[in-house]
Amino acid sequence: MNLRSLEIFVTSVEEDNMSRAAERLGLTQSAVSQAIANLEKSIGAQLVDRTVRPARLTLLGTTFYKGALELLGRARILEQSVDLDMNKLLPLLRIGMVDSFAATVGPHLVKALDTIAAQWSVLSGINETSVRALLERRVDFVITSDNSHNLFELTVLPIFEEPFFIVAPPSSSPEPKTAEQLCEEMPLIRYSRSSFFGRQVDDYLREHALSPQHRYELDTSDAVLGMVGAGIGWTIATPLVVLKSVRSDTDLRIYPLSKAPMSRTLWLIAQRTENAELSQRIAKAAQEAIFTGFLPKISGLGGLTTTEALRIGGLSVNQFKAHI
Repeated sequence: MNLRSLEIFVTSVEEDNMSRAAERLGLTQSAVSQAIANLEKSIGAQLVDRTVRPARLTLLGTTFYKGALELLGRARILEQSVDLDMNKLLPLLRIGMVDSFAATVGPHLVKALDTIAAQWSVLSGINETSVRALLERRVDFVITSDNSHNLFELTVLPIFEEPFFIVAPPSSSPEPKTAEQLCEEMPLIRYSRSSFFGRQVDDYLREHALSPQHRYELDTSDAVLGMVGAGIGWTIATPLVVLKSVRSDTDLRIYPLSKAPMSRTLWLIAQRTENAELSQRIAKAAQEAIFTGFLPKISGLGGLTTTEALRIGGLSVNQFKAHI
């Protein structure tokens, strides 16, 4: 039994398919199958029940998987600690970033931290920016709005809090309209209900008894705001989402939410046992990238978003400026 065989076993469980596991590991399917068989032989017990289709873990296999996952995680922590102490590049840094952050602030963050890793893997899909991806060790760090982190013992550092506002088609009146008015006039272009962003918007609508016409649901902010720009409907968005998806805010009408204000917080989340210094370094670089590169754009967006509506690292903009 060795770390490589444990890695093969854990990957095959995560992918739930030996072909996909082999592709991910750069091996043949037969090599993956043989490695798992050798692992079972070495411990003298069956880990996978091959009599059912698809194959499933045995009771012992489930227990073994959890232990193997923890052991591999500890091995990676040890490797990172040694590399950092020796001022070496990490061989690979895997970080999940929500799409609107990855496309706007992400390049500035990577540039600022380029020297800490030999290779970067930046992932922005829904599954890769979840707390679950972190717990399953598919990423090392995640910048996300997934608030399920409070259910686990994790390192959580606030990066950025931004307000939501109404985004309407260019043909709408320049005078602010309420969400109630827009509900009567045109459909809501909604985000996928599987996304953190979409669920937060849906919760807000439900909490304030708003019942928009639901005809369109799309899984990317680019597609949502593209539909709004085409005059098909309206939506609710944040500054980073608009900056990512729209060339100029003059292409759209931006109004404040008529009900109670709503905001989303992006956190840097890491395993509690990971290198605390590295977590702090990534969080600080992300905060400074927002402050230096995006605050002017965000503050003037639609003439609505003032610095008082934003928080960086849990501080007001003025407090953050004084802090740095």
